[in-house]
Amino acid sequence: MQNLEVLGGMITWIVPLIAVAAPVLKLNGNITRLNTILEQALKTIEKQGNSIEKLNNELYEVKHIQTNHETRLLSIEKRMDKKGC
Repeated sequence: MQNLEVLGGMITWIVPLIAVAAPVLKLNGNITRLNTILEQALKTIEKQGNSIEKLNNELYEVKHIQTNHETRLLSIEKRMDKKGC
């Protein structure tokens, strides 16, 4: 009889413990998954930032080259106007 009382007492504690533990374990798994997703997103953002910086540098170089060409063309046009072409 005493064994049944002990068993009943254990069941009284085990059922609520399982009811609490299951959502906690699920939450822990979700937190781990979200951390993984966040790490991947941060890596992607860093790669995109590096790519944008590289493209900005290339654009600056192209603008510089274009400005040099425009300056050269204006100089040529002025010389042609002076010669009457």
